[in-house]
Amino acid sequence: MTKINVIDLDKTLIPYDSFRELILIRIKGYDLRVVFITILRVFRIISQKKFKSTIVLQKGRRYDDAFSERFAERIFNDIDQRVMNLVKKESDENTINVLVSASPHFYVKYLINRLNWMGSGSYFENDKEFIHLYGQSKVTWVQKKFPKEKYEYNLAISDSDSDNELLKLFKKEIKWILH
Repeated sequence: MTKINVIDLDKTLIPYDSFRELILIRIKGYDLRVVFITILRVFRIISQKKFKSTIVLQKGRRYDDAFSERFAERIFNDIDQRVMNLVKKESDENTINVLVSASPHFYVKYLINRLNWMGSGSYFENDKEFIHLYGQSKVTWVQKKFPKEKYEYNLAISDSDSDNELLKLFKKEIKWILH
């Protein structure tokens, strides 16, 4: 049976929050629309899900493929080799490594390709419903894409308490704490 390892991105595979980094880049570039919606989020006028979905909707106007690919390459260069070593140790020719992140898919997909893994970031399904891969929706996504009847749930690594239910599904679970 094919094994899967599921790895979280932010503060796990990399030592920072990539979405926060993206927002800071846009604010430093005087992107007034991003500044405005960030203010709405800071004052809790909009939810985290609404904030991310609004940023993803901006993708076509603000983040072309070249920008997204460069940003993913920057993230790739910041990967924590300790996490990669844990993943490599638990991987063989019958293992699929899966990156699942609450961060937007428009740049996460380039990182997934660069790693030669599978996975997803938060995205719009059928251009209508925003799928925020956070908490229970991560569990649902993994179970839908990789049913337990067909895959052995081998290893999961995450820093977030919101991923506790996901971690419990796996034979080996690692709660990653940055040092």
